[in-house]
Amino acid sequence: MTCRFCGTEIADKALICFRCGRSTADEGRAAEGAAAVRRPLWPAAIALVVLVCAGLYMAIVPAGGIPDWLRWTITILAAVALVWRVALRRRRR
Repeated sequence: MTCRFCGTEIADKALICFRCGRSTADEGRAAEGAAAVRRPLWPAAIALVVLVCAGLYMAIVPAGGIPDWLRWTITILAAVALVWRVALRRRRR
């Protein structure tokens, strides 16, 4: 097989050309694979901020000083985030 960019003879199963370094795959397939890997970072960033704030709040409140409604709210939010993450993973497969 020859590289379509530089004309060098390369192996039939080569993924990239050893001379020019360009991909031997179709450009459309390569773009689809790259787009499928990218995920937005904002959900993870929001979850991290919420968890850090909850941890800091729980650390500064004396033992037993957290109201029950707040404890349940944090627990429910963590459960919802976990279920949401699992559901997104299953949908992507």
